[in-house]
Amino acid sequence: MKQSFIKLGEGLTDLFEFNTLIEYNHQRIDHIVYFHTPNSKQQFSSVAIIMEPTSGQHFQAMYIMLNALNYPYPKSNKKFELINQQAEKFGIGIKGVDVKPPETFHDIELYYSYLISVLRLQRWIPPLQ
Repeated sequence: MKQSFIKLGEGLTDLFEFNTLIEYNHQRIDHIVYFHTPNSKQQFSSVAIIMEPTSGQHFQAMYIMLNALNYPYPKSNKKFELINQQAEKFGIGIKGVDVKPPETFHDIELYYSYLISVLRLQRWIPPLQ
């Protein structure tokens, strides 16, 4: 099964699109994952919607907003709260994990491979087949 990230932007309009994806696809969403980078200089967090695999187990989409919000601990922020409220409204589970920041990787595709490995190690997505 192919598992890949579909990148959204980092801005407010992208946040609205992210929330709309939750609203219209909540039945297909497995969970939402925050990728926190608390040890990086800028302390950003990325957030992804992890979809259920398609019928036939051929593809699993993951919509991601890279470095889209400030690290929400100990002080929360509006973007973090909006996403959590939307997930709660539709009964979608939220998970979080600390990871390396994207800028430590030479290529964004390498970073996506790293995140997929993290998700597999956590058993939050199916293993490689």
